[in-house]
Amino acid sequence: RQVRDQLLLASRNLGRVDYRALNADGKAQYDTAKRFIEQADLALQEKNLVFAAKLAEKAAGLATSLLGR
Repeated sequence: RQVRDQLLLASRNLGRVDYRALNADGKAQYDTAKRFIEQADLALQEKNLVFAAKLAEKAAGLATSLLGR
């Protein structure tokens, strides 16, 4: 449940970021956060909760940091 909540938060935060306004580093972080979300979803499907939690945490952190840009 916590993993799903973090993934939802990360997705929402990424949705609020204007990708076009980001510099190259910001775009790379955005893309990385998206990949972490996708990988975490796969890990959840495979019942690998520890890995999914780590990926969700990283995605949420990147997405939150991008909000300030």
